[in-house]
Amino acid sequence: TRERLRQFDSLVQELHEEQERMQREERHVRLMEATYGVGCLFGAEALEQSRARVLTLAGQREDEIAEIRLWVECIPDSLTRRAFKLRFLDGLSWGEIARRMGYGSDSGPRMLCARYLAEHAG
Repeated sequence: TRERLRQFDSLVQELHEEQERMQREERHVRLMEATYGVGCLFGAEALEQSRARVLTLAGQREDEIAEIRLWVECIPDSLTRRAFKLRFLDGLSWGEIARRMGYGSDSGPRMLCARYLAEHAG
């Protein structure tokens, strides 16, 4: 489970990076159209590939979120369950989670999750 959560974090980052890449490609296509006229195909293929990749990654993220949600709902302790939900379902930083849960530092909720994974996850 620890590895799956690590992979999920990486997938979310990869999706974000691909979305940024797609935005750059969109700007490039607009520039080419402004320069060479509407209908210019310079950059169109790269943009379509990037859009397809974003859709693929977004679908994978949604599938993983559904699996993680099922797993998190089985955690009996409310504090631990909240920390996992805020981190992996809501995408909050450890600092924001600590603030919301009343911890003095981001290590509180992070250690809570790490302990749970060490004790329960296979």
